[in-house]
Amino acid sequence: MQNIAKPLIFIGSGRSGTTIISEIVFRHEHLAWPSNYQQNFPAFAPISLLRVFFENKLWNMQGQKPQLNKVSRINKFLFKPAEAYSFWEHLSGPDIDFSRGFLLDVKASEKEAKKIKAAFSKLVSYQFKKRLSFKITGPSRIGYLTSIFPDAIFVNIVRDPLPTINSWLNVDFWQDKGKTQLWWTGAYTHREENWAAQNTDKPELLAAMQYKKLMDTTAAEIKQYKVPCLEVRYENFVEDPTAVINKILDFAGLEKSKKVDSYLSATKIYNQNKKAEQQTDKVEVTDLDLILKGQYAY
Repeated sequence: MQNIAKPLIFIGSGRSGTTIISEIVFRHEHLAWPSNYQQNFPAFAPISLLRVFFENKLWNMQGQKPQLNKVSRINKFLFKPAEAYSFWEHLSGPDIDFSRGFLLDVKASEKEAKKIKAAFSKLVSYQFKKRLSFKITGPSRIGYLTSIFPDAIFVNIVRDPLPTINSWLNVDFWQDKGKTQLWWTGAYTHREENWAAQNTDKPELLAAMQYKKLMDTTAAEIKQYKVPCLEVRYENFVEDPTAVINKILDFAGLEKSKKVDSYLSATKIYNQNKKAEQQTDKVEVTDLDLILKGQYAY
């Protein structure tokens, strides 16, 4: 399965710039990735053949998430990258909660790893590409992923905490997920769980707690598994997008690409932090600071 050797995996918190950065790199002509169609048809591997219909020598219809740019009316039908959690859940089986679990110290069995690698190898082949890449957000799941892809390389996208937390609080997906509960599972102490259950009316603090746990567990897994990992700061990206993208390509061993350059030049990039500089007045700044510094008494 040479086409899944050294897969390039983007990790990071949601709302930290993972989408815009990864989707620019995903335009590289050698890379295959899970798509929105794979999300909708997780058990049907040949669905990846649709990429050739949308991207070929006659035309190039590239889909993207609406949050990146103003998109066309047909964007929802176009073939575009997706985290495809339904695909992961299909592959990992009922005993692994890939979507919500931190999966700390969880490893795929040899049989499970073989199944997952075979599915991703087909995905790459059906897209007629040379190499696998994908993005996941939330917990890094590095231990689990390296039990499947031991030679994987990672790009960890990091954004300043306060803008990230504010962004969580202002997007739809967070309202019924982490706003009033601990969304991800498998890393919290009983004391932390009890505190969260008693503070469902403090969404800012609850979000900060979850952000802190993501950052801590990701750092711990990078250190524990000694994986090749490039940290990319969102703030550096918006300051010099070309330099950061070229740094990622070099880290991944990918040659420069006209397709990447073209997509990058057509993508509007502006500092989203300016929209989220002011914290909400509903919480004391000191409480947020203490949580983010790991000094809060739960």
